[in-house]
Amino acid sequence: MFVAVYTTFGSLSQAKKLARLLLDEKLIACANLIPNVLSIYPWKGEIEEEKEIILWCKTQDFLVEKIQSVIQESHPYDLPALAVYPIHSGSEPYLKWIADETQSLNID
Repeated sequence: MFVAVYTTFGSLSQAKKLARLLLDEKLIACANLIPNVLSIYPWKGEIEEEKEIILWCKTQDFLVEKIQSVIQESHPYDLPALAVYPIHSGSEPYLKWIADETQSLNID
């Protein structure tokens, strides 16, 4: 099954760094960086307003645990946003491309 992993960053350079790390490890096939998102949220008793960058990654579901681990270890936030969304359908050539660009499922 294919999924999209969502997280946010405070700077474009931080988002690019993680995207390249995930790509180098073949944990994701593609990363979309969406700049200038305004996030409004409660934090430590105050309402915060920050500009953020959304990092939206396409991958396979069996890689999610590794991706989450990489994000938790390398993310600069105390509590990074981290959500996984199933891709219920898509064009077969595109989904095959995601599979081809990510790590293979090792079955021993």
